[in-house]
Amino acid sequence: MRKNTKKTSVFDRQIIGFITGFIFPAIVFYLYYRLKFNDLPLFDYIKSMHHYKLLFKVLSLCVLSDLPMFYLFLQLKWLRGARGIVMACFIFAFAVMGYRIIN
Repeated sequence: MRKNTKKTSVFDRQIIGFITGFIFPAIVFYLYYRLKFNDLPLFDYIKSMHHYKLLFKVLSLCVLSDLPMFYLFLQLKWLRGARGIVMACFIFAFAVMGYRIIN
């Protein structure tokens, strides 16, 4: 019996996909803040978003930025990394759902 000697990429790990799934929406959120509300401090912007109950709605939209990353991981056949991105999206979804139930 021969072992599979195919080299896997360092990015084909579930933890890498998980971290990517969390960091990429945060980067998109920050870029949106910098482009639209640069004159307002970040903490005040987040407080006002929370006050008007828009914070998790905007974060939910930022999670959509994971779709191109997920597609890229699939095209490169980094299936474990793509699984990590999906896990991060589910955690965001559960957080939004929990926030909606509490408030």
